[in-house]
Amino acid sequence: MGLSNQQIERYARQIIVPGIGGIAQERLLAARLMLAGKATDLAPVLSYMVGAGIGEIRLRLPRSDHAEQELMVTRAAQLNPEVIVKPGSDDLAGLDLIIAIGGGSEASLPITSEIIRVNSPLIFVRLDEPARIAVFPEHPPCPLCADADLTAPEKPRVDNAGFVTMIAATEAFKLLACSAQLSAPSLLEFRGFACSIRDLRREHVESTCSCSPNTKD
Repeated sequence: MGLSNQQIERYARQIIVPGIGGIAQERLLAARLMLAGKATDLAPVLSYMVGAGIGEIRLRLPRSDHAEQELMVTRAAQLNPEVIVKPGSDDLAGLDLIIAIGGGSEASLPITSEIIRVNSPLIFVRLDEPARIAVFPEHPPCPLCADADLTAPEKPRVDNAGFVTMIAATEAFKLLACSAQLSAPSLLEFRGFACSIRDLRREHVESTCSCSPNTKD
C-alpha cells in the first residue's frame, strides 16, 4: 500500500535509520503485538511501541491493574491515534510477537503454557537478579525448556529494571521491523549495565514440552 504523507512525516525519524526505511515501517504498521505483565513494567514499553507505529497492541495485565490498563489505553490513543491498543487477555490469535515481562518482589512471572502454545515469536524478560532478556524468534526452545533457568523462583528486583525493559523494547522493534535476522533464540544477561549474549538451546535434547511441534496433547 505504501505510506501516506502523514505517516512519512510521523515516522520520519525512524524511517531514515539505516535498515528501516519505508518497507520496514509498513511492517510495523501491520504488526500485532501482545504485552503481558504488570502495568508499571509495561507502560514504558507500550509508549515506545505506540510511538514506533506498531499497528495493534493487546494488553494482558493482572486484574489488579485494571484501572492502570484503562489509563494506558487512553494515553496511547493520545500519543498516536493510528495505533490500536486494547485489552486482549483472551485474544491470542494472529500475533506477530509477545513480550512478557516479570520477575522481582513486586511482580509475578507472566509466562503461561497458553502463551507458549500460541507459537508466536516471544521476548521473555526477567527483572530479578540477574536480569535477563530471552529472545525466541521461533520455538523450540521456550522459557520452560531453554537452558537458562528462566522459570526459577523469583529473586529481588534489579535496580536497572527500566533500562532492561527498554533494551527488550528495542529487540522487539528489530524483530517486528525485520531489521535484524536472528539465527537462533538468544539470551541477554545483565550484570548492572554490562550485557553478555549467548544462544539459547533446549536444556535436555531428548525432552519434550508444550512448545515442541512433536508434542501431542
